[in-house]
Amino acid sequence: MAPGDIVYLGYVEKPHGLKGGFTVRVFSGIGDAVIPPGTRILLEESISMTVTRCSVRGDSRINLTLKEIRNREEADRYRGCSIFIKRDEAERMLEFFPLYGFIGMEIQSEGKIFPVVDIEPSGSNPLLLVEDAETGFHVPLALVLNEGNIRWKDKIIELVLPVGLNELSP
Repeated sequence: MAPGDIVYLGYVEKPHGLKGGFTVRVFSGIGDAVIPPGTRILLEESISMTVTRCSVRGDSRINLTLKEIRNREEADRYRGCSIFIKRDEAERMLEFFPLYGFIGMEIQSEGKIFPVVDIEPSGSNPLLLVEDAETGFHVPLALVLNEGNIRWKDKIIELVLPVGLNELSP
């Protein structure tokens, strides 16, 4: 897979239930992250598994049951593991887009291009770190979702950035 073909989704916090589910911290940005049955995820970027059940716990956490995990002991081996999803699988199966899927996209604003280079997921309004010629600055995800036109396939966000936004960030 080429860089950018997989997207960081979250990480396994702990096992859940006797049949070997996980409690997962998901970085979905805004809204609940529901991963439908049949979705293929990747543990540590390479171990492919199939979701059979997902329930929302709240506070950016979900419980996942996977076809390949049969008991709590097997699930415990994956405690702390990162979870990824292929970009095309996310676009096809999910009703949300993983927060880290914005990395590698470009914000196009009034003829200028600003690459999204990182994410700050904390807080109620995650921030996209973008770069311009001199420095980096933050763009609120809420601004992108409410005012922007996101073209996922092209990895482009069309958005008119507010004047002076680049001067507000450190």
